[in-house]
Amino acid sequence: MDKFYEKIDRDGFINKQDKEHVDVEKEMIRCHDLSLKISSLRPTDSNYKSYLEELLQDKIDDSVSIVSPFYCDFGSRLKLGKNIIINKGATIFSAGLVIIEDDVLIGPDVKIITVNHDYNDRHNKIYFKKVVIKRNAWIGAGAIICPGVTLGENCVVAAGAVVTKDVMPNTLVGGNPARFIKNI
Repeated sequence: MDKFYEKIDRDGFINKQDKEHVDVEKEMIRCHDLSLKISSLRPTDSNYKSYLEELLQDKIDDSVSIVSPFYCDFGSRLKLGKNIIINKGATIFSAGLVIIEDDVLIGPDVKIITVNHDYNDRHNKIYFKKVVIKRNAWIGAGAIICPGVTLGENCVVAAGAVVTKDVMPNTLVGGNPARFIKNI
């Protein structure tokens, strides 16, 4: 998988015909299976945190709370800080890398996406762009964070917003596509 991650970090895309794609499918299946196990358990279950750490291939700070159901397609590409709450129903497509800094709140049914298909070759060429969520950001219920977006420190994304562009620090955005509402 390291070659795959190096390629998408360097080039920003892959083709399904690339030889690394076989490993990509295996990793997606591994993460899908673990996401199903996690989603079938209560967060208080004794195996819950160990499944999350297996999915992310990293230790999770005790201050992090991820409520099931939860889905992540490339667990090792999701990087978590401390004091984070990810509410139920979150879906994170993280092949392009998702970084969530400290003190972030993520509401129920939020979608964070780092992948997109090519408009002209949508079945074969896949693009990846990193998503960064800065310290103390708050993402409201049902919001969608699109590839390549950075959410600034202390920002608030209103429920149901579709964020297609960077959000400045200390601002509130909402709507589809999300627009500046006010400074906070």
